[in-house]
Amino acid sequence: MAGLSPKNADDVNYQIGTHLRQFVDVQEIISHDWNSLQTLDLTAPPFNMDQADETTIKTAVNQLDQALQAVDMTFINRLTGLF
Repeated sequence: MAGLSPKNADDVNYQIGTHLRQFVDVQEIISHDWNSLQTLDLTAPPFNMDQADETTIKTAVNQLDQALQAVDMTFINRLTGLF
């Protein structure tokens, strides 16, 4: 059904509900990843990254986590609670 125009209210509810639940899943995954990355030294074995790579990865995940956590969940929670 992805990319297709919804035919009725049930299609709209299904599509939007699915997307919002997927968003919440990604939000939780990224938050968990950030919590895990904070305590890891990616320059040490077994990762052996250089400092620039560690900084890039941690900065990217941190910024994404901050952006996802900043989303007002009021209506998302209401809608996902309906399904």
